[in-house]
Amino acid sequence: MKQELKEFGLTDNEVKIYLALLELGTATPSELAEKAGFSRAYVYDALERLLEKQMVSTILIKNKRNYKAVSPKELREIAKQWLEKVEKIIPQLESIQSKSREEIKVELHKGGYTYKLMLKDIASTLSKGEEVLIFGIDDEYLMKNDEFYETHLVQYYARLKKLKIKERIIAKKSPVLYKTSSGTTRVKYLPKRFIGNVAFEVYGNKVILFFWGKPNYLITIENKEAAESYKNQFEILWKHAKQKLK
Repeated sequence: MKQELKEFGLTDNEVKIYLALLELGTATPSELAEKAGFSRAYVYDALERLLEKQMVSTILIKNKRNYKAVSPKELREIAKQWLEKVEKIIPQLESIQSKSREEIKVELHKGGYTYKLMLKDIASTLSKGEEVLIFGIDDEYLMKNDEFYETHLVQYYARLKKLKIKERIIAKKSPVLYKTSSGTTRVKYLPKRFIGNVAFEVYGNKVILFFWGKPNYLITIENKEAAESYKNQFEILWKHAKQKLK
């Protein structure tokens, strides 16, 4: 019972004073101090705090100020009023929270599912007419190591086609590359020596780093400045990439 009252917003000593006042019914600060075992000065201060918390009320008896604990049943109404006040300020609190969020959000994923996870995120993050930039992806490798990969690609490109999302890709030459593309995909190539076992993709405010291997690793960086930086790098690479490799 005491713990629940503390969670209601009372200190240990305020709980003792409230319970003592419940037992006494109505009491002066002096009577309450004697019952609770505190100094009269302390009880005066505590009663003022309990008045602010609506836990006690005052009445005059023979021109003396007496105190009375609120009925335990009234605690339910006090809690209800408090909850209503909190509900009203939640939008303001969330607005403050959004301004104070970390400027950079980083996540690490490991395993065979990682690239499929990214495909789903691209499709759910981008809006109609936006673009995703891809460097170093290797469909051939992914298809060899995941029998369901092409199925995920079909679903991914169906979503891109519906939203008219554009895609630009820089890759090493691959005979099976993007045969299921949405029709809005443009591909250029760089020699294999320029593309190692790390790919990156940029969309919205996100940068995805994909590390080939066993297992695969995928790092998601959500930050506007990082995304802009990688977009600029991609544009430089796109300028030097070729439509066809000799």
